[in-house]
Amino acid sequence: MINREQLKREIDLVNDAYLEILYRIIQAFKIPLTETSLTVEEMSTTNPLKESVIFEGDLISPIDETWID
Repeated sequence: MINREQLKREIDLVNDAYLEILYRIIQAFKIPLTETSLTVEEMSTTNPLKESVIFEGDLISPIDETWID
């Protein structure tokens, strides 16, 4: 397992172009998991991506579009 000092050394080697992304990942890990977090079952029923805007090059298809086999 990595310790904090090893992680800090690795961060020093990250390309500056990726620092904003790395910062956002670190911020996301600071958000506590609470009892109010949605479960997988709740996510599937509430459909968090419904009405969301996605980039046309994303691997995800629009929510309401049916796949043609």
